[in-house]
Amino acid sequence: MYLVNRYIASFDFFLPYDFAHYQLGDLCGGIIFPAYVNVLCETVSGKTLICNFASSLALSVGCSICWEVLAPMVLEFSTPDPLDACMYVIGGILYLKAFKLTAGNRK
Repeated sequence: MYLVNRYIASFDFFLPYDFAHYQLGDLCGGIIFPAYVNVLCETVSGKTLICNFASSLALSVGCSICWEVLAPMVLEFSTPDPLDACMYVIGGILYLKAFKLTAGNRK
């Protein structure tokens, strides 16, 4: 969804322009990153790390701090944005909802 919005066709024809161009990627990142962490953890240890609200929130807040607080201190082109931080958390919650809904489909 991020790649399509970024490089092929912007979703601003049905989403607000600012959301489609500035927050949608962060929302997608908030969904994808916990999935990536779980795939890595399951591959290495056989355990699912992001499987409850506390772990999802901890990862989302950690990512928000890294990308919206620490990165702007180090990278000249990075800017802090509280809405982006909110999108990471909302994405983490959406991932957790999808994870819980598909729990019966996993082995």
